[in-house]
Amino acid sequence: MQFEMGYLLALVVVGLGVLGVILALVIGEISRWKSILTLVLSLIILGLGVYYYWEIGLIQSKNGGGKLNKLNSLIRVYRSVEIKTPEK
Repeated sequence: MQFEMGYLLALVVVGLGVLGVILALVIGEISRWKSILTLVLSLIILGLGVYYYWEIGLIQSKNGGGKLNKLNSLIRVYRSVEIKTPEK
């Protein structure tokens, strides 16, 4: 239950980034430079939201918290890592 707020906040940030990209496309009809600036800032926000979502998934898998959520299993946030140590 403790990770749901993190996931929701990350999805809100991603949603704001997507809305910013749409706004940049609309502004492109009026001013090219403002459109480029808005697009760059929106892509930064979108990237930060995706990174935040990924970090929450890693923290949850590290702490062994609850069941994995369906979206994480679809985008494969959780991967089993096998570390092979060389034999001496």
